Amino acid sequence: MLQQLQAVLRMFMALFYLGAGIFLLFFSDTFQIDRALLNIVGGTFLFYGVYRFYRASLSIYKLFFTRNDEE
Repeated sequence: MLQQLQAVLRMFMALFYLGAGIFLLFFSDTFQIDRALLNIVGGTFLFYGVYRFYRASLSIYKLFFTRNDEE
């Protein structure tokens, strides 16, 4: 049960990273920070969010949609 909760929380964090990356890349006109720095940080968040989303989706598939023969 705890592993399933952690998998769902990992998915929410992946969506947060994806959202932060998209926001920093495309919708951050109000910040007074250099545009190159925003692109670097936003791209890093976006790629890390994609990686976390992939790992979280594998974890959710394993925990929720496969039979566990150990029980």
